[in-house]
Amino acid sequence: MFPKPIDNDLPLTIDDAVQLLLADLPLLDRTRLGAMEPEELDWINRMVGLQIAKDFRLWSGNDILLSACLEAAGDSEAGTDGDPTMVIIHAMWKKLQETHVLRPVK
Repeated sequence: MFPKPIDNDLPLTIDDAVQLLLADLPLLDRTRLGAMEPEELDWINRMVGLQIAKDFRLWSGNDILLSACLEAAGDSEAGTDGDPTMVIIHAMWKKLQETHVLRPVK
């Protein structure tokens, strides 16, 4: 059997996946996610991880993104436990740490 062709709209890198997720995430949710502690990301993964895997076809044809996530999980100091969706969620959280964390004004 031949492998399924990759849909042109699917992200092939972790950064692409993060950009797609952030494009659909309202500002309030971006700010809330950015304010979370790293330990809280597991809760987010339990809530949306399966949908991310389904939407990005991690287990059904998007081998490029899956490989990138598994490679990042092996190199990660974050607690991803080898979970590809957690790698994407953690990358999204790190991006939001740079752009959407409220900081005190002096």
